[in-house]
Amino acid sequence: IAKNTGQSFKIVSQAALELSRQGLSVEETLKRTNDALILTRFTNLNASAAVETLTAAINSFSKEALNSTVIVNKLFNVDTQFAVSARDLAEAISRVGSTAQDAGVGIDSLIALVTSAQQITARGGSVIGNAFKTIFQRIERPEVLDQLRQLGVEVDDLFSGGLLSADKILINLARAYDKLGQSQQAQITQLAAGVFQANVFKAVLNDLARANSFYSGALQ
Repeated sequence: IAKNTGQSFKIVSQAALELSRQGLSVEETLKRTNDALILTRFTNLNASAAVETLTAAINSFSKEALNSTVIVNKLFNVDTQFAVSARDLAEAISRVGSTAQDAGVGIDSLIALVTSAQQITARGGSVIGNAFKTIFQRIERPEVLDQLRQLGVEVDDLFSGGLLSADKILINLARAYDKLGQSQQAQITQLAAGVFQANVFKAVLNDLARANSFYSGALQ
């Protein structure tokens, strides 16, 4: 692995040790170690951070049965086509991954949302990840949902009887946002994002409302 990834034996050993503590088999430990160090090579994340990122992504999106190779490929595919780095994506996922899954947002949609926000705001993966963590948590609050319903924004899943995922709610809100009055826009932004995340929130809504959005391109 050290030879194939251009890393020292010491760094590879440290990464493998971190992964072995998770109770993985030897084969899975080596596979994730190799993928983590490929991520390190192309993002300048240190080995420990790369291991943590992949572990967080796999654990956060456990329902999707992802492996480390698939996750790394997703990050690189978007990295090569948009003004967002694999490092930004990795840092965002490590901060918001578990919250995203709780809100019904899959890893592909999360990567696309982060790409959209980074392409427009250039705020960096850590900041954007924390912003979406706040947005996903707030947008499912009863008072926010009630306000969105009053504005005609679809938030309920008629088939399951529950709520739509947070990304679908954002898409539905984006379609209606420009038609709202200034005071209504300000109220929704305050409720769903708060003062500190308003910039990311409004940037993503503007992108989601476009026919050829960064979100749809990155999702594809």
